[in-house]
This record gives sequence, structure tokens and C-alpha cells, in this order.
Amino acid sequence: MSITRRSFLKGSAATAAVSMVGTSALDALSAPNATLAKGPGNKWEGRVVINYNKEATSGITVNETIVKKMVNDAILLLTGEATVGAAWKSVFPSSLTASSKVAIKTNILNAGNPCPHAFTVAAICEGLQQMDFNGTKFSAANITVYDMNNSNSMDTAGYTAARLPNIARVKDTAAVHGDGALNNRSYAKTLKNSDFLINVFSPRGHSIGSSFSLGFKSHYGTYSNPGGMHGSDAPDYLRDINCTGPVFNKTVLSMCSGIFGMLESKGPTGSIGNYSTYAQKMDPSSTNTNPTTIIMSTDPVSCEMQAIKMMRMNNGNSYAVANLPTYLRASGGVTGALSQTYNIGTIDETKMDIRTIINGSDVTPVRQIRESMQNGAEISARSIKTQNICFIHYTVPLSFVSQPAKITILGLDGKVVREFKQTVQGAKNHFSWDQCDAGNSKVAAGAYLVSFKSGSLKMSTRVTIS
Repeated sequence: MSITRRSFLKGSAATAAVSMVGTSALDALSAPNATLAKGPGNKWEGRVVINYNKEATSGITVNETIVKKMVNDAILLLTGEATVGAAWKSVFPSSLTASSKVAIKTNILNAGNPCPHAFTVAAICEGLQQMDFNGTKFSAANITVYDMNNSNSMDTAGYTAARLPNIARVKDTAAVHGDGALNNRSYAKTLKNSDFLINVFSPRGHSIGSSFSLGFKSHYGTYSNPGGMHGSDAPDYLRDINCTGPVFNKTVLSMCSGIFGMLESKGPTGSIGNYSTYAQKMDPSSTNTNPTTIIMSTDPVSCEMQAIKMMRMNNGNSYAVANLPTYLRASGGVTGALSQTYNIGTIDETKMDIRTIINGSDVTPVRQIRESMQNGAEISARSIKTQNICFIHYTVPLSFVSQPAKITILGLDGKVVREFKQTVQGAKNHFSWDQCDAGNSKVAAGAYLVSFKSGSLKMSTRVTIS
């Protein structure tokens, strides 16, 4: 069944009660405070889809059908369209035609599992070819997958002609085009010759310049001389490449292809990392050690932030705005992070429209938080009937970040069913309950209370297990 926003909103939502919220000056720190100047392709700033599926891999074997469905479901939920072709078409501005040229930037450095998986890029290409223009489908000949500045081939990275039929697969070269960022630095010919850009990256760390090598740094494979951009001024390069020039002007979608992933500060070359902690937070029944997650947004800042959040949900570090990398804060409107501040997208996730899919089921809270949470908090819980999972979202003021917390599951008679200790990692947090009691027995069907407590903050919501 295709996931649509419309069908989900017909469901009912649990209401939450907040008994007390402590606030402090910390809640105002690191809030974006520069005027938003989003790129022309950032159609829905702050809207992002997180799609986790534990069945996407078994060890290092990838399930092609599930992975491609993950990409399709993500674009459907992101756009609210009924078909994959219409969904992809809606991402682009009205200037899109059947003859437009679309570039897909990937990163095949460290070819193999650490790079964006070829099945995810193939799903994008197949989806683009379903776009309809008065009976004419978008041609594969108008799509180019490219990378630059490494010695690997598209074939060794899995981007074979069989997987990407009739798609141009280009190991590019750079030229001075007159409109490049970084004082008109030379950049990839494919990007110059394209009308629109889709940026596909994978979760990776880095040991120099920045502890992350994600979507922003993927464009070190778009511009020339990346080796000279790894010093102390690397954050400035990352900001300027993505906030000015052709990357800024042509990007319509960013996607984290997190089927496999490396760890923060580990990379960009090396082996895939263990994401079992993250996987357990998304689905407590998961035994998968891979992230198996697609993150998709027209907003490059929101997509990057959510990729970092995934990596830090795994390692336990904070993903609050104040703890995000300087290049991302300077790109997301936080003044003082670097000498120059842009604001091309939403970095504060309390202002994001986050839509979540777990193992094929939409668990997005119906009530989206679109305003600052300086004076409030919220908790929601949604049971996935077919999976024995209760997915819990809670939002807290920033003053509670890094503080201990406790989630308690209670019967309506007040009897404690299960307790979980937590550390608050950011403004918005996620946790999954396996619907079992303290003795690991499945609880009876019925209504339960989900209670959250951290310091002076107490809140609860009701969920029905069937």
C-alpha cells in the first residue's frame, strides 16, 4: 500500500498532558536569527521524511525491493502526492519540462557499502522516469549521475549500466564556468550543463576539517582541489559551496542514503559502522547493525541535521542546535557560528515538519509542532498494530538537553508496566517500546499511559495497544 499524508491524517491522535515545564535562558541559545534566504529549489523548508526499515539489509545483503520501496514511500510522504511520478514532478519548480536536465550527485569515494547504495539512486532514476508531461515520460537520457575527485569507477561502486539503464554515469572533470562559488572556482561540467540537482549522500564521518562527511561535504566532489579545503577553514568552504553558486541555485532535493553508514569522525574511507543502538531506538525488535534509513528533504539544512541526529542517536551525543557543526549552524541562520551567516534552511527541528515511517508504517504525530518550544513540551505515542511497536516522540525545552529522564508505561489503574531510563539528546527525541512488560511478556490489549519525567518536567499521553 502506498503511504500518503492524506490517508494518515484521517487517523486519531493521542493527546498529551504537560504538568509543568521549566524554562531558562538556555532555550533561546543558538536559535536561528538571520533572515531566511532559501534556495530556489527548497520548496518545503523544514519538511523532512525519516524512513527506517529493519528488513532493508541482512548483514551486508541488501533487499532491492524494500530499499526501492523506501525511496518511493519517502517521496510520496514528503509530497503528499498519490503516485510516484506525480510526487517526483511536484518537487521541481514549474520550469521543469520533459527536456530538462537533472544531475544526481553521489559520492563513490570509498566505493562499496559506505557510499550511497546504488539501489537508492536507481529508485530515484526510476521515479524520475515516471514523471509525465502530457503523455510523454521523462527520459533516462536527461538524467546524469556524477562524481569527481576520486579514483573509483561507477562500476566498482555498484553504479552499473544494468542497474542504471540508459542513465549517463559520469566521472566528471571541472572547468571555470563563471558562476562558481569560492571566487568562481572551477566545478563539475555535469552540474553546469544541468537544470536541476539532486544530492545523494551516505552517513560518514571525517577525521579532519569536520567530524562529518555528509551532504554538504559531498560537493567536495563537485568543486576542484578539495584537498585544499580540509584545514581549519573547512567549515567556511562547506558553508559557501552550499549557500552560494550553482549548488545553491540548482538543488531541489537532498537524500541521505543510509542503508549502511560510517560513524562520526570515522571516514570518509574505511569500513561501515555498527548502528545497533540507533536501530533499537527505532524498533526494539531489530537485530540489524545497519542504519537502514532514508532521509529526504527539499531543505538541505534539515536533511543534514537529521542525518547528524541519526548518527548521534547511535553514539549518545547531543544533536541540539548548539552542538551541531559550525558549517551547518552558519548555513542555518545561527549568527556567531562563523564570520559569515546564511540561512538557507531550517536547522531547529522544533520548527521542522518531520514525517516518520517505521518498517513501512507512517508513525508521524498528527499534531506537528511548528512554533518555538521555548515555553512548552509535547509527547505523543503511536502503536503499530502489525509490528508490536509503540513509537514515542517527545519534545522538550533546550534546557533539558543532556539531562537524565525516565519514560514509564502504566496501566490505567496506575500500575507500572515498564520503565526506561533515557538521556535527553535534543529538542525532539524518539523512543520505541516493544509492548512488553518488565518480564518481557506481551501486554494485554487496551489503553496505557506513557509518562515522561525529567527534573521538573512531567508529561504524559495515552496510547491504545490492540
